[in-house]
Parts: sequence; C-alpha cells; structure tokens
Amino acid sequence: MMKRGITAFILALLLILPTTAGAAAQAKYQFSWDDGRTGSISGTALVKNGVTFVPMTGVINQSRLELSWDSTGKRAQFNGWRKSFAVRIGNLTGMVDGKMIKLDGAPFLYNKELYLPARFVVNALNGKNITWDAGSKTFKADHLQTFKKYEFVIEGLKYAIEGKSGDIYVTDSKGTQRLLTKLGAPIWEYLNIGFQKTQGGLLVVNLADNYGEPHLNNQQFTLVIKEGKVIQQSSVHYWNRLELNATKFNERLILIDGKTLRLIEDGTGKVVETIDLVKLGGEDDNYFVEYFDNDVFLLRANKSGILKLVDRDTGKISVLYKELLDAKHQEYVETNDMPYLGDFLKIIKRDGDTLVFKNEFPYDKDNNTYRFAISE
Repeated sequence: MMKRGITAFILALLLILPTTAGAAAQAKYQFSWDDGRTGSISGTALVKNGVTFVPMTGVINQSRLELSWDSTGKRAQFNGWRKSFAVRIGNLTGMVDGKMIKLDGAPFLYNKELYLPARFVVNALNGKNITWDAGSKTFKADHLQTFKKYEFVIEGLKYAIEGKSGDIYVTDSKGTQRLLTKLGAPIWEYLNIGFQKTQGGLLVVNLADNYGEPHLNNQQFTLVIKEGKVIQQSSVHYWNRLELNATKFNERLILIDGKTLRLIEDGTGKVVETIDLVKLGGEDDNYFVEYFDNDVFLLRANKSGILKLVDRDTGKISVLYKELLDAKHQEYVETNDMPYLGDFLKIIKRDGDTLVFKNEFPYDKDNNTYRFAISE
C-alpha cells in the first residue's frame, strides 16, 4: 500500500508540475548583441519536444533587463527601456510590448533557473538570423538588443538616458517627460555620471562610458545646461588611453571634442574662443588637453601619446619628453607599445613660470620631479 501511494504521488507530481526540465536533452546556444560591440554569451540549452529553451540569467544581464515576479512566483516580468515582456510558468502564452504572443513551449524552472523558448527570447529582444546547427546541436542568433536605461536626479529633475540611442530625457516634478538632447552615440556599457553647478548658474553634466573588452574604449560627453536647455555640448572617443582633460580656465568652461577646444563663457554659455587642436598637434587624431592657462597649454595626441607644450601666443610647440627625460626613458617613449604608446609625464603644479612634472612610467617609476621653464 505504501509503495502504491508513493508511486501515485510521483505520477501526480509529474503531471501538475511543468516547471521542471522533464525529459529534456542538452544542447547549446550562442547569442550576440547589437553589432557585437556589447558582447555575446553562450552556454547549455535544453530541448523539450523539439523546442530549444535557454536559461535567462545571462540574457537578462547582457540585455540590461530587470526581472520581477508576481506574488504567486509564477509570472515573470522583464522590463527595460521601452521594452517589456512577460511569461507564466507552464503557460504557452506570453506578452511582448503589450501584445499577446503564442510560445512554442511552456516556460519552466530548472535548478532555480528560468528557461524560456529560445526563439521567443530572440524575437522579444529584436534579434536576427536564427539558425540551428544540427551537427553541434547549437541554437544561434545575433543582433539581439540591449534595453538599458541610465537614470540620475539633479536638482529635483529626473534624467534618463536610452542606452542604445544615447537620447537623454528629462522628467519634471509633474511627471512630464521631454527629450533633452541627443548624445549622438549609444552608451555601450559602464556609464559614470558627474555634475557641477557653476558660479554663473550653469549646470555642467559629464558622462563617461567605458566599454569593450578589455575596456579600452572611452567615450566622454559634456553637456552645458541653462534653464533646462542644453546650450553647449561635446563628445569625444578615446582608445586605450585615458587622461584627465582640463575643464575650467578662470571663469570659463573648457569643452573638448578631440579635434577642437572651445572656451565657454560662464553664465551665457557663449563660445569666446575656439582652438584647432589637430592643426596645432599636426596629427589627425583625438587630443587630450591636460592643462590650460593664459599663455600655454598641454596637448597630447591619443595614438602617439606624446605630451607637448603649446605657446598660446606664438603656437610654438615643445616636445616635453625630449626636454626633460634622460636617454633611457626617451628610448622607451619612442619604442614602447605596452601598455600604450608615448610618455607618462604628468603635470603636478605650476610654480610661477615653471611647470612641474612627474614621470609615472609604470615599470621604472622614479621619484624625481621635472621642471620646465615656460620662458625658455
């Protein structure tokens, strides 16, 4: 009697719990996102009744989605920037962006992981090129999209950035949302946000996006906002090397787009001076400006990595590593490519007509200070 009771209980359990993997066979899956710049994932899939199911943890992380469950623990809701879809455990009906969708197979839980039909997942994330490789038993798709939103609050206003377009929206205290500006490029991965209020009442927002593997790409965006409107903005892409650009000069703001430098008047936001960095530097590259003053500034091309001092009156350029470093370190500057090309000179301070530097060469760092007289 006891054995028959246990057997009956197990049979009943198998009938009422479609949340397990059941008689699933193992397969593989390979997904790539956007044009490949935001990554790809692969892993073990499960095949039930001819339908391939994929685990959702990696998909959620890669697509920048948020997962929430209802009070029953059976309905899973996925939300991102202007993207939503939902499924219910054991149910063949799903919802994508408010529309009812029929699923190829019922979602289930296995080893505490939610599995959804692979084709449904790809279509919900706007993916393309679905294929099945019978030889390797691999389900493949590409161009899945991310739906990450980046949010921050400044002075009671809520700002939201759509990751895949770079569009910035602002929502006021009444809940009214409007487009603030377009960055002109997507936000690919990690976004750092900083802001400051100037004495002239302008709001300066700095955005830095570090992406790729191993995170060699750096996008920088600067917005100058007055009375809720963007009156000036800049953006620049650097690769492999990241230095700190100058941001202020006296009561003026500095905007750098890699090719030009603009001095912006505080309060009004007017451009009072524009400097052609490519013309001065002599290389068709994006430039860092690491120091700026009345008479001189420090300029560094991204690719060559050589720090130069520019005389603002005459345009004369001094190549600092040749002026300051010994033969050994000069040879390194001219031949190295690890971790990147160029020198490691960093300005510490200005002392009258003299600029003081450190050589932060990572493999043979010295404790010397190097002084360069501007008048020479």
